[in-house]
Amino acid sequence: MKFVLLSLLITVQSLHARTLAAAAAQQAKELKAGCIVTGERIGDDVRFTISGKAPEAKNAPPEQIVFEIGSITKVFTGLLLAQAVVEKKVTLETTIGSLLDPKLKFADPRIAAITLKQLSTHTSGLPRLPANLAVGSIEDDPYANYDEKLLLAFLISAKLEGEGPYSCSYSNLGVGLLGHLLGKLWETGWEKAVVAKICLPLGLKDTAVHPEPKLPLATPHAGEKGVKPWNFDAVAGAGALRSTAADLMKFGEAMLHPEKTPLKDAFAFALQAQAEAPAMGGQIGLGLFLGKHEGEMIFSHDGGTGGYSASLQVIPSKETVLIALINNNSLSGSAVIAAMSDAKSATPQKQKEISLPVEMLTQYPGVYELDRDARFTVLLRDGKLWVNLTGQAFLHAFAKVPDRFFYKAVTAEIAFNRDKGVIQSLTLFQNGRELTAKRSSAAPPEYQLRTSKELQPYAGEYALMGLKKLKVTVQANTLFAQLEGQPSVPVFETTPDRFEYDVVKATLVFTRDDKQQINGLTLLQNGLALPAARVTSQTSDLSK
Repeated sequence: MKFVLLSLLITVQSLHARTLAAAAAQQAKELKAGCIVTGERIGDDVRFTISGKAPEAKNAPPEQIVFEIGSITKVFTGLLLAQAVVEKKVTLETTIGSLLDPKLKFADPRIAAITLKQLSTHTSGLPRLPANLAVGSIEDDPYANYDEKLLLAFLISAKLEGEGPYSCSYSNLGVGLLGHLLGKLWETGWEKAVVAKICLPLGLKDTAVHPEPKLPLATPHAGEKGVKPWNFDAVAGAGALRSTAADLMKFGEAMLHPEKTPLKDAFAFALQAQAEAPAMGGQIGLGLFLGKHEGEMIFSHDGGTGGYSASLQVIPSKETVLIALINNNSLSGSAVIAAMSDAKSATPQKQKEISLPVEMLTQYPGVYELDRDARFTVLLRDGKLWVNLTGQAFLHAFAKVPDRFFYKAVTAEIAFNRDKGVIQSLTLFQNGRELTAKRSSAAPPEYQLRTSKELQPYAGEYALMGLKKLKVTVQANTLFAQLEGQPSVPVFETTPDRFEYDVVKATLVFTRDDKQQINGLTLLQNGLALPAARVTSQTSDLSK
C-alpha cells in the first residue's frame, strides 16, 4: 500500500548472478529489526530461507511464517474479477454505477461510468487515496476505520481531474473499490469471496486476511521500532491479505502453468495485457504488472504496509518464481531480489564522456511524465545535466553522443527522443528494460542543488508536534526526510531554508535561533503548519 516509486536502481536485474538466499543474507545485515524470508524456484528446484531475526517464529519453517503482503493483494483481487467474468456475473466493461445503489447521485457522472477493468488496471482516473481517508483514521493503522459509508461519501462527492481516457496511474482506492464491489457481487464480502474463489481452489490454505492462528505472524517493524499490523474495512481488496512464502510459491507456480489449475480461464484474463503501464516499464493485466527483461516476460507486483514489505516475480520462460517477504518497511522486497545481481554486473562500465555545446544542453531540461505520480525532472546547473525520478536523488548525467547520456553512479543510460527536431520524450535504459516518459509543458522546478557539506547543518531529529519523530539525513548530496513509520524521501531546496517534497505536496521550512543555528522546522501540508523542535543533530558521510 505504500507510495509506489520507481528508482534508477530498477528492481529487475540479472537473475543468474547469485541466489536469492545469498542476496537476502547480505541485505539482512542492514536490517535493524526483523527478518527476510525468501522463496526461489528455478526449474524444479524450490528453496526457502530465512535471514535476520524472527524469535516469534520459534521452530516454524521459514515458508510457514505469516506476513502481510500489502499490494500483492491486488493480484488476487484482479484474479477474482477475472473469475467473476468467467462465471458471467459481470464483464470487464461493467460500470461501477450499475453495481451501486441506483439512488446514489454523483457530483461527477464520469465516476459512475468507470468500468471494473479500469479499476483493476489503475486507469479509472481515481486518485491514489480518497481525500476523506483521514476521517476517523487510527494512527499507524490508516485503513482500519475506512468503511463503506466513507467510501460512498467520497465517490458521490469527488470529481475526476482532467479529461479521460486516463493512463495507468496507481490507485489503492480504485482496487479497494473493486474488491468491495466484488464482495457484494458474491454476497459474501470480499475476503470470503477471494478465499473461496481464488485461494482454496489453488491450494492456498494459509492466505487470508486472518489466516489460522496455528502459524506464527512475523512481528511488524518500521526501522528499529515495532509497529501494529494493519487492518482494513471497505478497501480490503487493495492490501489486506496475509500469506506465507509457501502459499505465494504455489500462487507463482500457478502463473507458470495456469492451464494446470482450476482457474485456467480466469488466468487467461488476468495474465493478458489490458492496458499500458509506462510508469512500470510495461503493461498491466488484471492487477498484475507485465514487463520484459532481456526479452523475457515477467509478471510482478510489490507490496508494503506499515511494518512489512513483499515482492513476487514470475518468469514463465525460465520456470522461475522469486519471493521476498520482510517484516520491516525500511527495505523493499524488490530491492532484495535486485541484490541478486553480482557486484560486477552492478558496477557501471567506464564510458567516454563528450562535451556538448550550451545551446544543445539547454534543450534538455524539463519535466517528463510517466504518470500522474511519477516523473523525470531534468535540470541544467553550471553546464551539467542532472536527472531525478520522483522520490530519488538527482544524479549527474554525462553525454556520450548528442541526445544520449550515461550515469557513473549506476549502470543506466537515458536518451532524449526527437520528432522533427523537437525533444518529445525521454527513455531510461537499464537492466535490459526501457522506460519512456513524455515531455510535459510544465517548466522544471527551481531546485537549488547543494553538496552534502552544505546540507549537513539541517541533518538531525525533529519532534513533530512534540510527538512523532522526523529524521533528516544527508545522502548523495540530497536531503532526505523520514517521518516515523514512513519511508525516507528526498526534499529539495527552493529558497534558503525551504525544501519541497516531490512525492507529495508538502514543504519543510527550517527555523534558526539568534545565532543562526537550525533549531526546528515546520511541515506545511494540506493547509496545516505543523511545528517540530530539533531534538538532536547528526553527522553524515559527506563523501556520499
